Amino acid sequence: MWELILNEYNLTSETLQLAQMRAELVSIGEKERILRERSADREAYRYLLDAHRSIARPSLMGEQGLNISPQDGGKDGQLAA
Repeated sequence: MWELILNEYNLTSETLQLAQMRAELVSIGEKERILRERSADREAYRYLLDAHRSIARPSLMGEQGLNISPQDGGKDGQLAA
């Protein structure tokens, strides 16, 4: 496709080099954009994982507390000290 365009306008070698450089820059820019998106996705995943871990720890401790059987109460239902 590039050859058809270049032949139609009869461009010089310098113009051809500029066109190739522009195409390479566009390609590099697209690769950088993809890498930034992946980096942002990884950062969001780390944030969510950390949030999940911080929430999971107290809930695990709460489950351990629920598994403790209550001691027998006194006459009025209060626990003995």
